[in-house]
Amino acid sequence: MITSRQPAVPAAVAAHYDGLDAYYRSLWGEHVHHGLWSGPADRAPVEIATRGLAEYVIALARIEPGDRVVDVGCGYGATSRLLAREHGARVTGLTLSAAQAAYAVSVGGRPGDPEILVRDWRENGLPDGEADAVVAIECLSHMPDKPRVFAELARVLKPGARLVLTDWLACEQRRPWRDRALLRPICDEGRLPSMHTAAEYGELLTGAGFELLRFEDLSRRVSRTWPIIVRRALARALRDPEARRFLLDRGNPDRIFALTVPRLMAAYATRAMVQGLFVAQRTGAAGGGR
Repeated sequence: MITSRQPAVPAAVAAHYDGLDAYYRSLWGEHVHHGLWSGPADRAPVEIATRGLAEYVIALARIEPGDRVVDVGCGYGATSRLLAREHGARVTGLTLSAAQAAYAVSVGGRPGDPEILVRDWRENGLPDGEADAVVAIECLSHMPDKPRVFAELARVLKPGARLVLTDWLACEQRRPWRDRALLRPICDEGRLPSMHTAAEYGELLTGAGFELLRFEDLSRRVSRTWPIIVRRALARALRDPEARRFLLDRGNPDRIFALTVPRLMAAYATRAMVQGLFVAQRTGAAGGGR
């Protein structure tokens, strides 16, 4: 496990996403997470690829019409809306960011659209054992106290129901220089209190009462995201004086993230970091996998 040297409390994570709200949406669109491409020949734009990752997660969760689904770290609610509008699920999305939630509510309003809550996952207040599925796309690494985080994932699920999550992970084969030059600064700059390995997440899942059904390393299919984002950020900075001021303002605590992106590219290139996908089933007396 890599531990951040900076306090990454929920308020700091919320402030990060609130501060970068418009900037993130201009670069990514509504799905602020990695894109998923099928291979080197796939030239889909990042907006299609990011939706593709959400669709892949949803397919593995085996969502059926009427299912109660919790979208942890829902961001702008794009995955939540996809679940509700195209899969007929009853969705509750949670984010720490008031700015993200405000946007999600502003583009919602249709009958059956998701409920969006601004809430710390560790204090989510959702009822015990009512969710048919939980999805969590690239958000758990922002959360401290991982045993409690995973315990809450288990608590809200029905026995036999599925959890599908993706997250940033440290490679199992560690190198001190990669930890020092890449992973620890990524944690510091990206508001990640810790970065775990796939094996450590597997232990957390088992300890919380899950059976791990599947692990997949998506790194080679998602790493193209960052060069695309760099090109978009540079193009915007060239044409938009406000974007240049944002990046150059020494009083802006989030401009440090501009340094994180090259580190992320290097971390994927050197295999210091991987993007992991987990499919797990809540153990218990009732239900069973679908």
